[in-house]
Amino acid sequence: MFNRLSRFLFSTLVLSVFLAACGTTSKTNLTPAPVTEGGEGGVEAALVTYSDSAQGFAIGHPGTWTQDTTFTNGVKFTGGDDWMTLEFVTPPAGTDAKTYAQNDVTAVTSAFPGLKQVGDITASTEVKNAIIFGFTSDGTSAITGKTFTAHNERYYMPLADGRIAILTVYGPDNHYDREGVRDIALTFRLTK
Repeated sequence: MFNRLSRFLFSTLVLSVFLAACGTTSKTNLTPAPVTEGGEGGVEAALVTYSDSAQGFAIGHPGTWTQDTTFTNGVKFTGGDDWMTLEFVTPPAGTDAKTYAQNDVTAVTSAFPGLKQVGDITASTEVKNAIIFGFTSDGTSAITGKTFTAHNERYYMPLADGRIAILTVYGPDNHYDREGVRDIALTFRLTK
């Protein structure tokens, strides 16, 4: 009788452990990803398309970001301490996108304190006809008030009508994703 009872208890214990193991989900599946300082975590979120029929363009932006409707020379989206703008300029006649970008460094330097250029201003190998200007700058978190180094990129994309579309993506260095910024630039298109 003792053997039968021992086997029954042992079998019940093994079965309980097995059922408990099968019925649980690991902690990593239940725990949300940690929120990094600055909030939304950069450009890794799935892109959604924003279309502006009045200005005649469409562009993708991280779906978690919201539009800043006070920005009127194009469009601006923000997510935590990250943001992007798409604006349009009409350069002096005969000025190509690379020359415009090189001449724009002074204006960008005054707009971004602590600017340090990253690499050369160069043609993109992935976004047709675009010129890329990468730089770091000083930033202060709107969420925590702490300072950080921002890693930023500007894409200068020449348009058939002579204008240049300038995409600027700004965010804390720990959010920087070159491919994510490129993916946003690749979604830009004119709609009229």
